[in-house]
Amino acid sequence: MEDKRTGHLFIKIICVLIIVGVILFLDARYLNPIGFKTKEVAVYNKKLSEDYNGFKIVQFSDMHYGRTVNEADLKKIVKEINLLKADIVVFTGDLFDSKKLALDNEELMIKYFKKIEAKLDKMAVIGDYDEKYLSTYKNILEKTNFKLLDNQSSLIYYKSTTPLNFIGLTDTTENKSLYDNNYFNITLMHKPDMITKITNSPLVLAGHSLGGQLKIPFIGGIIKQDGARTYIDDYYKVQGKDLYISNGLGTQKMSLRFLNKPSITLYRLYKD
Repeated sequence: MEDKRTGHLFIKIICVLIIVGVILFLDARYLNPIGFKTKEVAVYNKKLSEDYNGFKIVQFSDMHYGRTVNEADLKKIVKEINLLKADIVVFTGDLFDSKKLALDNEELMIKYFKKIEAKLDKMAVIGDYDEKYLSTYKNILEKTNFKLLDNQSSLIYYKSTTPLNFIGLTDTTENKSLYDNNYFNITLMHKPDMITKITNSPLVLAGHSLGGQLKIPFIGGIIKQDGARTYIDDYYKVQGKDLYISNGLGTQKMSLRFLNKPSITLYRLYKD
């Protein structure tokens, strides 16, 4: 009799675990990847001029269009970015999931990226997926007034004769000639682990990690990849540099997210 009760209890536990597993999978596959949220971050730094108090940067990243992000999502993303009225909009890489998707949706992406508004400028860097369809990616950016920073820098003036210096890095070797000690240097790059190569940039914005895609309570993101094995989460202080990593908008390799909603980020700069 006791053996039967034990057997029934065991079966019940297994059934509960299966049901919970199915619910978690459905959430990770069909609920968490859908939609997005907007994060707002106040960035304080002593090196920043007071003229740039309130300066707004909007970052979006890792769309991987065609996997879990569709045209309806893209339309909402563009609308939200424009509502934030950014001074600068930056895209930190990985627009499509494959070359075929890039070729099939090139005109569609041009249509929507043209609608993205920024008061001063729009900038982008190259992600690892973008390298698979680089000519298409460059064409999309060129036709939508996004400035591609491929190991290049760009000066931005705002209520001051002293500009912000935006640097876009593609490879892991810092080009020190891009950085200027007289300016506040902001580095844009795709892979956050490149932070260890940078020596003169108080603020660094990256993508690539997708927040680890699947987040486990008290553990964090569990999906690590080359270029985002050390730095995965939203924020790190690395050798005096503020590193912010976008959670991204899409998914890669697996169309799953758990406890990790897609997002775009609004940064407001302030002198500390």
